[in-house]
Amino acid sequence: MLGMSAIETQVAALAEGVTRPGTFYRVERWKHLRAEMLPLLVRHWREIALNHADVPLDIDEAKYSELDEAGGLHIVTARRNGLLIGYHVTLVSSHLHYRSTLHGITDVYWIAPECRHGVTAMRMFQAVERELKRLGVRKLFTGVKLHLDQGPLFERLGYKPVERLYAKLI
Repeated sequence: MLGMSAIETQVAALAEGVTRPGTFYRVERWKHLRAEMLPLLVRHWREIALNHADVPLDIDEAKYSELDEAGGLHIVTARRNGLLIGYHVTLVSSHLHYRSTLHGITDVYWIAPECRHGVTAMRMFQAVERELKRLGVRKLFTGVKLHLDQGPLFERLGYKPVERLYAKLI
């Protein structure tokens, strides 16, 4: 892998099925990631979501695929020793009120609880920002669950709280 940076070499090795020690962050496509990511989305939902009985998990795989093919779905994964341990999914598009400014709206992010130590989350979000900036995204929105508040992490990364979101079962 002559002429490649260390990161490009690691990404190429992972793409070839070679695993290396350490945690790596990279952009992956839904169509290649789907089967591996679905079980983690279930774990994520069980851990984080509220109102399981009223709002069952029912992933719209067709919509994910449609967005992926259209270039509107951006996924950064975290892999440790080749295994998927986390992900950040962003919907990328212009905004209805700011058509000339590309926005990223976080759909979901999660890191397996057994891997939440050190700087794993911080590095994943830094990778997300770097990749979205490369695509021309100017503003990234993300949220936190009040019962699992990650606000301090986002504030360390330079995010500012800008609004509060309310939900009600009706």
